Amino acid sequence: MAPPRRAAAPPHSTKGWLSRCRRPPRNRKGSSRRAVDPLATMPDDLLFDAIFSLVFSDAGDVARCAAVCRRWGRIVAAREAAILRALPPPDRFLPHLALGFFHGGQHDLSSTRRRQLAAQAQTDPCFVPTPSASVLLGSPFPGLPEGGDGGGLFHYARPVASRGGRVVFELRRKTRADGVALSVCNPMTGDVALVPPLAGDDFPGHDYMCAVLTADDLDNDAQQGSSFFSLVLVYNRRSFTALRCYTSDDAGGGGGWGPEFRKPGTQISGHVLQRLGPAVVLRGVVYWPIMVAAALAVRLDGGAAAAVMDVHVVPYTIRDTLPDWRLLGTTPDGRLSYVSAGLMGGELLSFGVETLDVSAAAGAEWERGETSVLTQLTVPMLSKFELKMRWLGEKSGTLFFTIGEGCSTSGAFAVNLATGSVDKLADGVECNSWRSLYGYEMDPTALLASIAARFN
Repeated sequence: MAPPRRAAAPPHSTKGWLSRCRRPPRNRKGSSRRAVDPLATMPDDLLFDAIFSLVFSDAGDVARCAAVCRRWGRIVAAREAAILRALPPPDRFLPHLALGFFHGGQHDLSSTRRRQLAAQAQTDPCFVPTPSASVLLGSPFPGLPEGGDGGGLFHYARPVASRGGRVVFELRRKTRADGVALSVCNPMTGDVALVPPLAGDDFPGHDYMCAVLTADDLDNDAQQGSSFFSLVLVYNRRSFTALRCYTSDDAGGGGGWGPEFRKPGTQISGHVLQRLGPAVVLRGVVYWPIMVAAALAVRLDGGAAAAVMDVHVVPYTIRDTLPDWRLLGTTPDGRLSYVSAGLMGGELLSFGVETLDVSAAAGAEWERGETSVLTQLTVPMLSKFELKMRWLGEKSGTLFFTIGEGCSTSGAFAVNLATGSVDKLADGVECNSWRSLYGYEMDPTALLASIAARFN
């Protein structure tokens, strides 16, 4: 039975992380309390070079940059011909979009009681920033927006999906665990939207996977608003695997939860469902690394009806990779990627990439790409090596992973597959037991706004 199609609570908008990017306040005499921001006094040529290297990947980025402020519009207009000639090919990641990751505490929990105990032990989701995020937003790093309830919205919450500048949290309370209530948050802008809960006969259980889509993912004129989003849930019923879709109110037609869709074929086992990993989206299709041999592909109808149109599988070339040693991703030129971990020479951690053109005719094959070898991380021969690949940024190319025992160092790490740079973000074997770990990428518009905020 479909839940009542009442609208979600109105979106809240509080001070997001962009508010931390402002220029220093001025005192009564008009002088800055701190040193003058070097970007504000930078000559046009140098400023353009800095922005171009960070932000521009296509003509859309150029247009967004020109609309930021008068000065940026003037800079872009004076260099339009040079910009168009110098735009990079569509195979470039933007590493600066990756700001870090959220996680929901320690231990993989398999029972309701253990989940409740963990929720009471940790009040808020933790965020671990990258070095570039700390430079951009300062220290101490800001927390999540307060939402509309005085700051308690995200107490006991856990992240369940993250894409396109949005993070989806499952909201929890100490005394209630009889339904699933989700919230979609844009930490950069501070926008928070509450999704009508699924309870009673519609309760999907707590072992589900979630994907979030934005207006850029679906080709529909009714969904061009920047606040639009859609959610897809995958979960198990008694004898089959089900899917359900939600669209936000600004999709036209009021939005809401659509009907439950029964996955064709056999049921996904509960053990596999718990280890699906994060989803990626390509041309409106959601992909999960569901099995050792294939990915689950879910196509939506692209409209306001919030319905699943088609479910099929995409076979892999490499079929013997452990679940924690592989992730799906996308390439800037619109291909599906399969990233798997390995040991080069038996002791150096490496990440290999294969890509697939999903728009090609049936029978297209995976193509082997480059392999990134991390010489900083060595694994002693015959050791018990504990590795979990956690999340891969579709726009930044940044892979977050954790290492427990069996390596020269343990902790949480970020490696950019385009540049090969590696950063250690947290230390300790306990990082490998963190649950619900999802990276966060701001969208390119937010990156432009974060730079422009320093001029306002």
